Amino acid sequence: MSDEWFSTIKIPMTFEHWQQLPRNPAYKYEYYDREAWFTPRPRYYRALLDLEPLPIEDTIDAQEKVQLRPLCAQDWDCLPEVFAAAFKRVQPYGSLDETLRLQAATRALTQTRTGGDGPLIENACFVASTRQGGYLRGAILITLIPLKELTEWDCGQWTERPPPDAIERHQGRPHLTWIFVGPAGAGHGVGTGLLALAIRELLALGYRELASTFLLGNDSSMLWHWRNGFRLIAYPGSWREMRKRWSSVTQPGKREGL
Repeated sequence: MSDEWFSTIKIPMTFEHWQQLPRNPAYKYEYYDREAWFTPRPRYYRALLDLEPLPIEDTIDAQEKVQLRPLCAQDWDCLPEVFAAAFKRVQPYGSLDETLRLQAATRALTQTRTGGDGPLIENACFVASTRQGGYLRGAILITLIPLKELTEWDCGQWTERPPPDAIERHQGRPHLTWIFVGPAGAGHGVGTGLLALAIRELLALGYRELASTFLLGNDSSMLWHWRNGFRLIAYPGSWREMRKRWSSVTQPGKREGL
């Protein structure tokens, strides 16, 4: 969903200035005819968490008292503003103006709410809101993706419409589709608190693992996944994974142990 908001950026500058630019791994940097070209090259990595209970905190001191509670229907109208604020400095949303960033946030969350990212596991979705005023500060949204190998390019996409009872029948794998905390609450454990509640509900539903996805270059997301016990899954475009796929085509018997 984020890919559509990446765009090629061209900025006039000298070659000397271009050489001094900080690099972001989501872009390819080139210099043509006195212009710096930033061409999108996003790479998404998968991670997997074996579910074990985490300590539960219903209230967190994040510069203000923040309570964690289940997501309700009224929250969806306020979530885009929190989403836009949380990703203000993260690509691709960081390159959008405020109007476009809010539009992108609304579209991303609408897709998740309507099943575009797989069935929403509502029991495992939670929000963080202030004790005074009830202002939203963050959210975790869990969906169900197909039971495919996470090293496949399309592992998160359903080729057919999942059945209405796919969640109850465990016909998929839970996926951490969105977790975000606005600037006012970031860095105080709100995201980890939301994750703990989601894990509790997923375990109650009988699930034992949670997949996730993060963009290369989003260091805060990568470190958060690492700190919370997610393990990195091999990148589908790595030479090792490509050799495995070539071997399965050219020597199918060898892969099957025949």
